[in-house]
Amino acid sequence: MAVITATSDFGPKDATLAKAKAHFIRRVKGLQWVDISHEVEPHNIQQASFLIKRAFTSFPTGTIHVVFVGSSPQQGLTYVCIKANGQYFIAANNGILPSLLMEAKITDARTLDIRGVDASDVFALFATAAAHLAEGGKLELLGPVVQRIKRIKEHEPMVEEQMIRGSVVYIDHYGTCITNITKSMFDAQLRGRKPSVETPRNRSIGRFYDRIGDVPPGKLAAIWDEHQHLCIVVGKSGGEHVKGSNELLGMKVHDWVRMDFI
Repeated sequence: MAVITATSDFGPKDATLAKAKAHFIRRVKGLQWVDISHEVEPHNIQQASFLIKRAFTSFPTGTIHVVFVGSSPQQGLTYVCIKANGQYFIAANNGILPSLLMEAKITDARTLDIRGVDASDVFALFATAAAHLAEGGKLELLGPVVQRIKRIKEHEPMVEEQMIRGSVVYIDHYGTCITNITKSMFDAQLRGRKPSVETPRNRSIGRFYDRIGDVPPGKLAAIWDEHQHLCIVVGKSGGEHVKGSNELLGMKVHDWVRMDFI
């Protein structure tokens, strides 16, 4: 029996997530349900893509990832299932899947068109498709080949001779500001020069640490996370609340971050 993951912007307060899960409980035998996140910002498919991209490679072959963000029925919206890296991804054809699967090997993509299931009943449609796949059913039986997969414009950092200008793409539970500046960009621009990270409020960070555990308590620093993205962190001390870098710097998602090379 396959694992089924779920990502949504439903939040923990309302009953929407419970209603969605009920459809899967009724249809999927021996349901193995894993929540990636249900606190995605409302309708923010870029954020959902970011979170799923960081999680899906940890799951085994055959895992089914269901994405509810941006799936509310609307005129012209279709729903797809893409097979990539031996896993399945079910979502609206709204650009989220190409974004998170940019580095994956896509082997099939189908528009969901299941006999007897109203395409506007998204919970039933997704649950029926997931149940079919979880029982070993063939992807091609879920609908025709996708003719056009919608794509969204990615917000890429601006790279110049003396600097890389990026932005905060996510703030985690600890208040860490994660940017879209990658280690590969940094390595290509370094060329023996001294780097610094510049942020709003005229804060300059000149030292990089390998691990957040090495950062002195309360000190702002830069690290590369396990996905090789530049992060602005604050050293923590045991048993004492220390504000995250987002609070100390007053930073939010989409705020600029610049890396200078001298």
